[in-house]
Amino acid sequence: MRRRTRTRWRLADFSGICLPPLQSTKNFRPSIRDVLGKYSEVGCFDPYSDDPRLGIQKIHLCKYSGYLTVAGTAGQILVLELNDEAAEQTVEAKVVDLLQGQEGFRWKGHTRLDMREEPVLFPPGFQPFALVQCQPPAVVTALTLHSEWKLVAFGTSHGFGLYDYQQKNNVFVKCTLNPSDQLAMEGPLSRVKSIKKSLRQSFRRIRRSRVSLRKHHVNNAAKLQDANARLEAELAEMELAPVQRKIEARSSDDSFTGLVRTLYFADTFLSDSSHNTPSLWAGTNGGCVFAYMLRLPAVEHRADEPITAQPAKEIQLMHRAPVVGIVVLDGHGAPLPEPLEVAHDLARSPDMQGSHHLLVISEEQFKVFTLPKVSAKMKLKLTAMDGSRVRRVGVAWFGSNRSEDYGESGLMVLTNQGDVHVVSLPTVKMQVHYPCIRREDVSGIASCVFTKHGQGFYLISPSEFERFSLSTRHLVEPRCLVEVPPHSGTSTQNRRPPDGASSAHGNQGQDREDAESAARRVMEHALLNDEKVLQEIQKSLEGDQMSLLENNVKSAVA
Repeated sequence: MRRRTRTRWRLADFSGICLPPLQSTKNFRPSIRDVLGKYSEVGCFDPYSDDPRLGIQKIHLCKYSGYLTVAGTAGQILVLELNDEAAEQTVEAKVVDLLQGQEGFRWKGHTRLDMREEPVLFPPGFQPFALVQCQPPAVVTALTLHSEWKLVAFGTSHGFGLYDYQQKNNVFVKCTLNPSDQLAMEGPLSRVKSIKKSLRQSFRRIRRSRVSLRKHHVNNAAKLQDANARLEAELAEMELAPVQRKIEARSSDDSFTGLVRTLYFADTFLSDSSHNTPSLWAGTNGGCVFAYMLRLPAVEHRADEPITAQPAKEIQLMHRAPVVGIVVLDGHGAPLPEPLEVAHDLARSPDMQGSHHLLVISEEQFKVFTLPKVSAKMKLKLTAMDGSRVRRVGVAWFGSNRSEDYGESGLMVLTNQGDVHVVSLPTVKMQVHYPCIRREDVSGIASCVFTKHGQGFYLISPSEFERFSLSTRHLVEPRCLVEVPPHSGTSTQNRRPPDGASSAHGNQGQDREDAESAARRVMEHALLNDEKVLQEIQKSLEGDQMSLLENNVKSAVA
């Protein structure tokens, strides 16, 4: 866990599945056309479209089931399934009203996209079969998929909802919009926000000028008393620790407090400590966490009976920082596995005997709650004098490079300063801290993603990304495959068969020689590059020498 290595690649640096050993990454410059030539296309791209509503904001792929969900700028969520054959089908659309008929809110942003009602012919690949359209058509800010339960959860700046893509029905909708969040109704393309801001600043300047004119006629003693009173009132309102934070205090009047930042599925304890139930957790920009208990029917009645949901818990963080991550830890303190991982023997079953814990990750701190009581157990504050804020989080398994059976779960954290932290689970203690990305590289910090094995990727340019690792077992150097070059066949056709032999026998002999030469080249490459093979050869040679020496001694004695 205490070693970090990195390498730098371009997006055009993929020549297929056969990659050379990276002794120096500067010489690793194949073309991306080699990749596109070896893999079939899935989907399409229109370079002439300038409609911002077609932009993709969030994607979630389940590699075990082949389901893909894509969310866009105009509040659209598409559910796609991987298919090897072309199909002509109609995509069923479902309109979801996140405002739930609340009065006093009027959407001023862009309109939603038009839906096609006629069948569409989709080529082989990912084919959409369900569409969810949020109303108002705001940008989708959070998205998650549970392929085992056949559920998709989505969130915008107005609320979040749950969609059952097996029955193609909406399960529930929760509106998180506050009456003070008027800016959330203006949309990203509206100029009302800037106008309101300028008017507000103008009125504040006028009020300050009037106050200064009135205070000009007050004597010096009254000025001193007013200044002392204001100073005491400000200190009483701040209520900060001795180590002050360089982050402005948030208030409930801030805009976009209802914006959904993260969504999380978990099978844990919500009602009592003896019965675990499926649940959906949602975190907002105002430091609020909502938990819903889900009731899933039996497998044989899954296609007929509807899924029901009811609110179970609600947590409001005191510092009101945006919630950027939610993780449920089992009885052993390990994070819950992803859907279908246990079914494919890629993860062990979670411990349902001990008590579970809820880890809520905000921009400023990590807080652990006990389940099902939801009482605070421990916390770790990240922000101090440096003013760091959490931007990206990911759960990783750090395996030991000495023992195959030992490892620890950790939380990888990237801050707005470009630093990477590793926090232990479930004790939430800081383990290591490395500077990773320049703090000025905003796009690199925003594009960073973490893997489950302690690695990470981030963009260093629009066409280059860098890979780093915090794990000693999983380093950044790729484990390559040796691919035998295909036989062209031109030499066999041009060569004449020997006297007294047919051309068929000549071709077979030539093919046998080519196969033997190819095997010889592979063996030579393995002998020159594989250290394990060289060590085994060395041991065998030493063993032969010892046996020969023993035979000579025996013959001499005899």
